[in-house]
Amino acid sequence: MGREINFRMHQIAYLEAFTSEIMSVQVARKIALAYWGFSKTAKSRASSGTDIDIIKGNGISDEVPAKGFEGKFSSLVDRSWSDYTGHVGGYGRIPFETLLDFAIQVKTKEEHIGESNMDEIRKWATNMINNNSDYFVARAVYKNKKMELLINTKP
Repeated sequence: MGREINFRMHQIAYLEAFTSEIMSVQVARKIALAYWGFSKTAKSRASSGTDIDIIKGNGISDEVPAKGFEGKFSSLVDRSWSDYTGHVGGYGRIPFETLLDFAIQVKTKEEHIGESNMDEIRKWATNMINNNSDYFVARAVYKNKKMELLINTKP
């Protein structure tokens, strides 16, 4: 009897974690839809012909925390969420163009303007979503324009 109860408790814990992750992906999708203006309501579909990919981290954090410019970048993003929070739901969303500005900002020293590119931002964002289960990346192509967004589903 005790074994069966223990097994049931493990099943329930697994289902709760699985359901929570699915709900977070759905929340991230709705945030992206609203941010890009594809949806005026909280529905989970974009207009026909618009594909939105939600990328979730692999859940394996780096053994060594980010250092150098990447560490400064991650800290700046973590401190900036309140400036990039939506009015409905209070979820954070930062476009990759802004993340590029953040990277340049952390690399700039005195009169030397730092340089960065979207490939570096994608790499650093991937590390961030791997290290934080509340972070997602949304990607879409609309009218031949690639759009990317870092999302924080923790209000």
